Order: sequence, then C-alpha cells, then structure tokens
Amino acid sequence: MAPGRNHRASARPLGLAGRRRWIALLAAALGLASAAARAAEPLFHIPAGEAEDALRLFSQQAGVELVFSVGKVAGVRTGAVDGRYRPADALRRLVAGTPLLVVQDRETGALAIGRGENLRPAPAPAPAAAAAAWPSAGAGPEGVLKLPQFTVSGNGGSAYHPTDTISAVRIRGDLLDAPISISVVTRPLLTDLGAETMYDATRYLSGVTSGRGTGPGGIMDRQDFRGFESFSRTIDGLSTLNLPGNQGFQANFEPAFVERIEIVKGPDSILSPTGNAGGSMNVITKSPSDEARGELAYEAGDTNAGKVTLDQTGPLPLGRPGEFAYRVIADYQDGQTFVPGGLRQQDLSLQLRWRISDDARLTLKYFGQQWQLTGAAANPNDEGWYVTDPGAVGGATIAAVPPASSGFSYAGWNGDTSWSSRYDRVNLLTGELTAALLGRVSTRLAASIAWDNFDQDAGYPSAVPAESWDPATGRENGVAANFLPSAVPEIANHVRSFNRDIQVQNDYAMHFHPGAVSLEPVAGWTFQRGDNPSYLDRTAPLPAADLLSPVPYGPPRPPPAAYSLAQHDAAHAWLFQSYAFAKAGFWDDRIYALAGVSGLSTRSGSTDLVAGSAVNLRGNHDSYLAGVVVKPLPTLSLYGLHSTNANLTAGPQLAPLWQTGSMDELGLKAEFLERRLAFTAARFEIVQANLASPNPLFNLAPSSNPSIILTDEHNRGGELELAGDVGAGFSVVASHTELRLRDDFGRRLRNVPDSASALLLRYAPPALRAHEAAVFGGLIRTGDEAGETVTGFTPLGVPEQPGYYLPAWTVVNAGASYRAGRWRFDLEVENLLDARFGWQPAGRNSVSPYPGRTLRLVSRVRF
Repeated sequence: MAPGRNHRASARPLGLAGRRRWIALLAAALGLASAAARAAEPLFHIPAGEAEDALRLFSQQAGVELVFSVGKVAGVRTGAVDGRYRPADALRRLVAGTPLLVVQDRETGALAIGRGENLRPAPAPAPAAAAAAWPSAGAGPEGVLKLPQFTVSGNGGSAYHPTDTISAVRIRGDLLDAPISISVVTRPLLTDLGAETMYDATRYLSGVTSGRGTGPGGIMDRQDFRGFESFSRTIDGLSTLNLPGNQGFQANFEPAFVERIEIVKGPDSILSPTGNAGGSMNVITKSPSDEARGELAYEAGDTNAGKVTLDQTGPLPLGRPGEFAYRVIADYQDGQTFVPGGLRQQDLSLQLRWRISDDARLTLKYFGQQWQLTGAAANPNDEGWYVTDPGAVGGATIAAVPPASSGFSYAGWNGDTSWSSRYDRVNLLTGELTAALLGRVSTRLAASIAWDNFDQDAGYPSAVPAESWDPATGRENGVAANFLPSAVPEIANHVRSFNRDIQVQNDYAMHFHPGAVSLEPVAGWTFQRGDNPSYLDRTAPLPAADLLSPVPYGPPRPPPAAYSLAQHDAAHAWLFQSYAFAKAGFWDDRIYALAGVSGLSTRSGSTDLVAGSAVNLRGNHDSYLAGVVVKPLPTLSLYGLHSTNANLTAGPQLAPLWQTGSMDELGLKAEFLERRLAFTAARFEIVQANLASPNPLFNLAPSSNPSIILTDEHNRGGELELAGDVGAGFSVVASHTELRLRDDFGRRLRNVPDSASALLLRYAPPALRAHEAAVFGGLIRTGDEAGETVTGFTPLGVPEQPGYYLPAWTVVNAGASYRAGRWRFDLEVENLLDARFGWQPAGRNSVSPYPGRTLRLVSRVRF
C-alpha cells in the first residue's frame, strides 16, 4: 500500500444485460439517423412580419443556418410562407417583393440574405439530394470566410433543441461537433414551465439532480451534475464564483434575465477550469433587440408566486438605423414558500448594445438583485426534520414523512425562528466587445465587476443526533435516544459577508481551410481578482424550543452583547488562466480531432482577524482536454473525450493542494426530422482526486500513521437524452441517468441517487398554432439516496457506513398555455398528485419536505 493512500474500491461496471441495453439503444439511434438523412422537406409556417423575426423563424423551421445583417434587413416586412418547401425555395418565397436577395453558395448550399446590387440572385435550387450534402467548414456566400462567433445564433433546430452551443470552448459551434455531452434549456422551455429557478427546467435533463438547498427556497441555483454538487454558475461565460471562497453569491439568478442555459457535463478545462468535476452551468442572458417589443407578466398562485415582471427592448433613436438598442428587465416578488416563510426579491437589468460596425459590437449589461428568504425558508439546510428514530439505522430506508413522535411535522416550523432571514444584495456589471480583426480573426473582450453583500440572521435547532457504529462491520447500530421534542436546543446565528470581484477575459478565434483540412484555433486568457474584506460569523444561545407547541417558535432576538464570535476573517485571491484550443477537420469534416490546454496560476490569502494568523496558498497547474468526433452521416456523430480541471485548496498541514477532476467519455449524438429532434447517449467515468479524508490506519497505530490522507471519489455512469419536436404538434424532453458515485471505500454520498429519469411531453394542436395553445405533462423519477455522507472509521479501521437512506420518489407536473391576441396565459401545476416525501438530506439534522401541490397562473400581455 502506497504511503498516504488507501486501496480504491472500484465502481461497479454494467452487467451483460446492461451492456446489451446500451448497444441496442445505440443501434436504434444509428438506424434512425440513417432514416433522417432521407427525411421529407420541412414544413414552414411563417406569418408576415418584420424581416429579422421572419428570417430567424425560417432558420429554426428549416434547420439550417442563415447569414444576414440585422442592419440590412431593418425596416423590411416579409410575406407569409405556409407549406412544405425546400429551404432555398421557401426563403425566396419569404423575401419575394422586398429589396432583399437570396444568395446560395454553389458548392456548399449555404444560404445568406443581402440587400442591393452588390449581391447576385441565388442560382437555381439544388437537387433534393443536396440537402444531405456535407457542409464546408468556414465557407460563406461567394467564398467569403465566415468568422467564428462568441454568441449563440438562436437559429436552427426547434424550440426545445437548438443546434449550436458556446459553452464548450467559448465560441459558437455545432452541438454535433462537440465531443462532450451538452444539454440546453431554451427560452421557450423556461416560459412553458413558468420556471421560478433554473432547476425547474434543468431537472428534465440528463445528469441533473437536486443539490442541498435546491429550488425557489434554495440558494445559489444549487444542483448536482453527474452526482457532484455545484456551488456556482457562469453568466455569459463570466464566472460568478466569488474569489477567494469556493461558491457563488447566495441569491438564485433571476430566470427573467435568462435566454438559455447550457450545461456542460464533466470537468471543463476552458469555461470552468476550477469548477465542478461533474459539470458546469453557463447562463446566457437576454440581450437588446432591434425589434421594439415589450411584455408585462403577473404570476399568481399559492406558493412562490406574487410576482410582476416587465421586459422591454427595442432600438434607440441614436445614430444610424440598427446602431443602438436597449433592454430593461425588472420584477418584484413577495410570495409565500411551501415551508413557513416567504421569498421577497427585486431584480433589475439595464442593457445597452452599440453596433459599431457589421463586424463589431459592444454590449453593456447591469444585473441587480435584492433577494431575501424569511422564516423557516431562510434555513435551507435546517428547515426539515431530524432523523432520530431508533429504527433509522443500519442502512434502513426511512418513511416519507417524519414520525409523529419526533415532534417534527412535514412542512412545519420545526424549530426555526419566525424572524429568520437570509438576505443577499448583488450588483453585477458586465461588458462585452466582439469584433473581427483584419477580416480573419474574431476577438472578444469581456469584463465584469461584482459586489455581493450577504446577511443571514437566523435561529434553528443546534443539536446533532449522536451516532454509533459496530467496530467490526462499520454498520451503524444506534442513534441518540435522548432527543426530547419538548426541549430542543437552539442557537442564533448571524453571518455577514462582503465580496468584491473583478474579472477580464480576452479570446481570439479563427476558422480557415488550408487545403483539405479545416482548422479552428482558439486562444485566450482570464484574470479574476476577489476580495472578502470581512466574513463575520457570530452565535448566541436561544431558549429551548417546544416542537409540540402549536405556536411558531419566535423567541426575542438576542441582544448584540449575547453573541460570541465564531469566526472573523478577511481574505483575497487572484486567478489567471491562459488557454489554447484547436479543432481540425478531415475528409470534408467527417472527422474532427480536438485538443486543448488550460494553464492556471493562482494565489489566495486569508487572515484570522481575531487570532492574527494567516494562511497563504499559491500554485500553478495545467489541465488538458482531447477528443475526437467521427461523423458517418451529417446528422450522426460518435465521439470520445478526455478532460480535466483543478482547484487549489488547503490540504493537510494547510499546504497547497490541487484537487483535480478527470473524465473519460464515449458517446453518440444523432439528429432527426430536419434537426428538430436530437438524441444523445453517453458513457463516462469521472474521478475527483486529492480529497482529504481520515486515515483508517491512524485508529490502529496513531504513532506511525498520519491522521489525514488523500483519497478519491469515483463515478461511472451513463446518460440518455431526447429533446426536440417529434411532429404532429408534439415536443419532448426525456432523459435517463445512471450513476455510481462512491468514495475510495465504496460508500455512497448523501443526496446522490444511483438512477434518475425524467419526461416532459408537450402537445400543441396544429389547428390552434396561432393561439400558442398547448398542454404538457412532466414526470420526475429519482432513485433512493443516502441521507448522510460518512467519512469516519471504527477503532478497528473499518469504514463506517451511512445509517439511513431516503426512498425513491416520483413527481408528476402538468400545465397549459393559450394566447388570445396580445394576451397569453400559462397554468402550471407542480406535484399534481400532491406526493409527499423527504429530499435534499443534509445529514441527520435535516431532511427537507418536497413542496406539495402548487398552482400558478402567469398572465402576460405584449405591448
């Protein structure tokens, strides 16, 4: 046995039946992809209207990318197109009678729109077989080189399945060409679901399960990606991880600000080099538009409602047409939460876009959030019930609701003070300049400044039930039996924290064809500096709580003199990342080879302002990714990827320690029905290494063994995902995930199921398309999960095992939408069957109740 290491418990591989199931699914996808290459002409339904909107709608319904300048189509109105046509023919019908001209590249079939005598009319339509021809990378109309972009197009695919992404390596690329599993939540999906948080929509995707403190009453948009808990997200490619800490600001990011969400599975060397080993979430926000439009919405319901939202955008009467545009998004909410308490927030976004030229634009965005949880909802990891039942040991599966004898109730106060509050004030200012240098290089310069003021003033039970384990087997055999519901120890906790963060990013990309090979090199750097001048944590005793009393627990707040200082720190950190990435295409881009490297340099320091002691960490680390994509058909890709990332932490004896994530993934992607429906299958193995853990040998021979060693967590699993339109008015998002996340000693971690499935099926009657009428049903199924993470060992060095598990659970959701003129109404019913069960376990001190049946009606009016 190597010093400081222990034998790893290998993850369980799939059995023969499991492998056959995966092989059968992959074979079916291959057959469907072959059929997709022979699919019929697309069906178009494009109403008369503004050219920009009509052209974007054409691109979505045709499943092709269309190149056009917004400035050149401004002020033009196009006619209606209904029926099945080849894309080029439909586009000609659309612009007939306008000053716009269609240009189609003779070799590639690429379509573009121009205006004036400088563009020649498109040639005769290509034969039907050309629809399945291979696109030539980088070529635009008239042989002009098309530059890579740093924003998503929103074109192609369908309402639930876009065809492009920018979250793999910061530039726009085709999802089929990315050798990694990326799931996307579109704006239509967020709207249809009436999402109050991003988890409301991402929970239907593969690899996504709830974290501790998830949902409208949760914090930090916390979710688990492939079993690993996430504490942050990037916004428009800019990190919201508040250096020098290891998590983002507490407030959930307002969904009204969001255009789409992209989840990159596994460690991301470039977009999130210090992030989660299981995946990262990139939130792409709305932007100003040249089309003047506005919407006012009001949300009514029994919980997580009481919200009014304004979203208005359009051109500014400055400069030439299409030069300046603005957007204002604002909302106010004062609603009740399922557990006693409320959610109060005020959000504002002010945005300005300056189109400097056809090749350069500057976008400035401000996001302000004043977010507050009150009552029991303010304690997201202490709002539930204690697991003190003597029968809930030895790996038992507990009941879905707390036993009456415990004193805890399913959705009661459960010892949380009525005056508890969690408050976060966030100000985020971002700027992004994109331009083309010398007509050959796309460049992006982005920056952000963030201020985060957090204040938690709460009271909750402080007694953690004591546990005991069998020394020989590690099986839990007892839990403290002296817990008295009528006299529960309580504590007041007041935390204040101030964070200031600044970051700058600079990226460069090219796309060219030296002979028969296409090349797309990307390089860039990021600098981030964070300061936390004060983190203050104080505690004070409170009178014991009587859980059997019908009166909510509300003792007076302790006076300032009653508080004791638990922690008072100041910290700062900086992080510099440089990266380079290249993608090469061979044989008409039937094969792509990709490789990248990300170099990190970081330094952090923290000072205990009470003791005067300081800890300083500094280090450098390189992370890598390499992959290959093989496309036997234009709508089918097979891929393999190896990727890594790393994060600097304090290890044993406070020495610098790089915790690393490493993943190997094999997968298949296929698109059908003119690229409106997508299927993804992936198998992966993830290792998160260099985690500090108690040493089992220390209990046997303390004098000759260190108390702390480094261990790993392993996860081997697979995912299936289907998203998009299936025809006849039906849309679907379906997923299934298998996980085997274990520590180095084979133990399961809390709140991580071994399996999860989801299905969302939406039907929009074609006859009512003009009214946007639709109904949908959703189902979320999550397997059983450990209620606690156990890291200790018995005196004989045997790993202690989790004492209890939560049962598997299923939730059914439903909804409907209808538009009447300028008005649209959306009805959402969460937890239709009013299922009751515990979820999000934080240990024996809290199992949270899943919210009961919730009805919300959103009324929207356009102006």
